[in-house]
Amino acid sequence: MLTVVAVAAAALTLTACSPAPSGGASPAGGATAGAAAAAAGDITPLCPTEPTKVVYVKSAGGQVWAAISHAEFAAEAAKCPTLQTSWYNGTTGQQGAIAATNAAVAQGAKVMVISPDFGPSQLPSMRKAMEAGVKVVSTVNDVTGLKGTDYVESLVWDTDAIARNQAQWLAKNVGTGKVAFLGGQPGAPSTEKTFTAFAAALKQYAPQMQLTPDTWVPTNWDAAQKRRSVAGLIAQNGDYAAFVSDYGASDIGAVQAIVDSGAKMPAFLNIGSSQGFVCAVAQHKIAWLGQDGTTQMSAASLRVGLASLAGKQSAEPVPYVLPVYADTAAGKVPACDPSISPDADLSSSLPVDKLKAVLSGG
Repeated sequence: MLTVVAVAAAALTLTACSPAPSGGASPAGGATAGAAAAAAGDITPLCPTEPTKVVYVKSAGGQVWAAISHAEFAAEAAKCPTLQTSWYNGTTGQQGAIAATNAAVAQGAKVMVISPDFGPSQLPSMRKAMEAGVKVVSTVNDVTGLKGTDYVESLVWDTDAIARNQAQWLAKNVGTGKVAFLGGQPGAPSTEKTFTAFAAALKQYAPQMQLTPDTWVPTNWDAAQKRRSVAGLIAQNGDYAAFVSDYGASDIGAVQAIVDSGAKMPAFLNIGSSQGFVCAVAQHKIAWLGQDGTTQMSAASLRVGLASLAGKQSAEPVPYVLPVYADTAAGKVPACDPSISPDADLSSSLPVDKLKAVLSGG
């Protein structure tokens, strides 16, 4: 089990028993120069012959997302009887994330999947892990480190593809009006990169939309904070035509702020959704474009790391392309099921009963 001394964190442990440049996905992740290990999505040929520790480190924001993402990681690892998995879900900030990385190295981890939520400050610990022979895969947050030195691969979502879809959808289905981008904690690398791509795409494909404010709004990916932030935006700027965010599950807070204010309901464009937001869309007849499947990136990152450990080239597409999960304009609308926890993200690869167990602490 991964242990971090003097670091308060929520950690779960399981022992298994049975993005890169824009322009779309490349044919292979390219973790090494050897022959491809297997088809993308297939971990079986990558299973080590000896007992092997693999660790997932997630350090800030989106606690429900983190729990589902870890469950995806653990479920994928469970396909290899030799893998021993653990994760660190930190609550103590940057130093906790660094301490968790160092502890995993000391305890013999061979593969680490790290979401570097605190940006470049985590690179030195990731580099030390690589120097110790650990195969580090950076995921979700692009810290612009050096491939081969700081990590074997940086698997991030294809922000250019996401942004292009969003801007084109706005041009076709909304046309004009104000739009705001709601992000994570101040300085969050994933938000910064996703917003930068969106701002560029908006100018190119939907120039009639007015980005207000002209930078992203920090909300810590938290529903309560989004409610406060959106209330402030409406009070200051009046009605909005659309809100864009990189964590749709907490957009229920933004929806509530709009209901509170009596303002016209805008369109929502997001990634990382939830049943709670799906049901809010149904209740308030919200126009919605959702691109999702983000929780599956942890499993893909594990496969990349195992390929590198085996000295083979990963076949995983880099950057990671998110499919369209919802498009109300095209009649693609996930069903609201009140029997499912509002926190559940049904774009996950996990079956509903497994999601229910994860979100109930099982």
